[in-house]
Amino acid sequence: MTYFISYDVCEPKRLCKVVKVLENFGIRVQYSFFECEMDKTILNDLRDKLLSVLNLKMDSLRIYPLCEDCLKKTQSIGNGDIYIPKNYLIL
Repeated sequence: MTYFISYDVCEPKRLCKVVKVLENFGIRVQYSFFECEMDKTILNDLRDKLLSVLNLKMDSLRIYPLCEDCLKKTQSIGNGDIYIPKNYLIL
């Protein structure tokens, strides 16, 4: 499953930590927006890592699931390509 993850983090130090976590799980497509392909187990791990960094009284995190059909309908206008993840197996 592909997930779009956006965030708004108020403090620069926390922001850097959030970005470092997300860079291990997906591709940054805009300043506060990542595309990640993962199963629910990995998503839960990511969410736990982000929750350990975020201040929920000041920051926000949104996780949007995107089905394969919807992903195929995604449009990109202007600079930047659409990343369509390919399934692979690491042995």
